[in-house]
Amino acid sequence: MNADCGATNVTNVRLYLVRHGQSAGNVSGLLSGQSDCPLTSLGQLQAEAVAARLLPLAPMPVYCSDLPRAVSSAEVIVHNWRTRAQSTSGQRETRFANPPYSTVVLDSRLREIDLGDYEGRSAADFEADSDLARAFADDPYGTALPGGESLADLTARVLAGVREILLREKQPVRHDAVGFSAATTEPNVGLARSDHIQKDDDQVRNVCLVTHDGPIRAILNHYLSIPPQRWWALSIDCGSISLVDFTSGWVNVRYVNATSHLSVATDRHRPIRDDR
Repeated sequence: MNADCGATNVTNVRLYLVRHGQSAGNVSGLLSGQSDCPLTSLGQLQAEAVAARLLPLAPMPVYCSDLPRAVSSAEVIVHNWRTRAQSTSGQRETRFANPPYSTVVLDSRLREIDLGDYEGRSAADFEADSDLARAFADDPYGTALPGGESLADLTARVLAGVREILLREKQPVRHDAVGFSAATTEPNVGLARSDHIQKDDDQVRNVCLVTHDGPIRAILNHYLSIPPQRWWALSIDCGSISLVDFTSGWVNVRYVNATSHLSVATDRHRPIRDDR
């Protein structure tokens, strides 16, 4: 597999990929892309659920798309980390009080794909353009919507952002780490089926990326060597968490689309029936 995106030069970074909570655009069924879509009430609860799931690892650096639905999700996550992380004495833990963990770093490279002229329109509008639909069917990766990006453009943009984040956050190599080899020139890629939180230690930097369906697919498809023709093979639900380890030249996709934490949000959002 191609070892670009700085993977072989990045050591001991654990990247948590979080898709924003449900937005008004998700509910409407319109093509959102880079449109301004606020979170729904369920989306707010989903972001809170993400915060609770990642709380044992907090604080950690948070990088975020600058689109409102992602920013709102990241702000909910960080706010909940600060307010929910209490010591046994009831005092706020000092580890949550200092930068860089008190702010969210916005990065436009983590935006959703630019849909150009089709922003805010329906899928039926897209399908009605037979020439464009045919071109997209023949080459979904390289075909750009009018005035917008192709999936190839999206992937290049996102991976460039990830490369910079990894280089900024990398930690020293842990030479006694079992199962890792600093001499490896090509990253070993695996997909673990576990759905558990990886504990942090002094040799690992946990980093949270709050972004969108498209960028998360770009990252996962790249490191899992999923061909462009199968771009939509993975499920990336709103509020889901995926985990990628970058350690001493190894790239390990630990899990994809973890959603068990969202049941709390769904239960809280479900209307209470009055059967009296």
